[in-house]
Amino acid sequence: MPKTLETPRLQLRKMTPADSAEVFQNWTSSEVVAKYLTWAPHSSVEVTKDYLTFEEKNREEGWGIVLKETNQLIGNIAVIDNKPKIKTKTIGYVLGEKFWNYGYMSEALTEVINFLFETTDVNRIEAEHDIKNPGSGRVMEKSGMIFEGVLRKSGFNNQGIVDVAVYSILRSDSI
Repeated sequence: MPKTLETPRLQLRKMTPADSAEVFQNWTSSEVVAKYLTWAPHSSVEVTKDYLTFEEKNREEGWGIVLKETNQLIGNIAVIDNKPKIKTKTIGYVLGEKFWNYGYMSEALTEVINFLFETTDVNRIEAEHDIKNPGSGRVMEKSGMIFEGVLRKSGFNNQGIVDVAVYSILRSDSI
């Protein structure tokens, strides 16, 4: 079970199927949120409940993002790929559109990066985004990640086959 993390404005905690209605309302049902993601908007709370049941059982490094001020779940962040042989973890995240442009995701990503460097032997943390979604790249930059380049036609999301921008931070960058 992942450790609960705290920032000045956020609490990062394990999500459970009991969070289904709030998660569905705040982001999994949104076509705007899912535009550049790899999963389609959820058609019902039951789909979200199934997703959260799977996440609860299978995701060791994943957190729901709770806005402390309102105790509302506003998004989630997780290690979506772990490559222990090369000590690399890939991060994925999503935030409900009502909560965009307040710095919440940069705050959450920075906390997760710090936590992973402090508690695991990871040497590289990476993330990528569709180049047509530059806001996600700004989140990565604000969290200390460095732009590495664009991989042409190497990603697939709800827009089809897309170019992706790759960012990373190394343990030596964070010291």
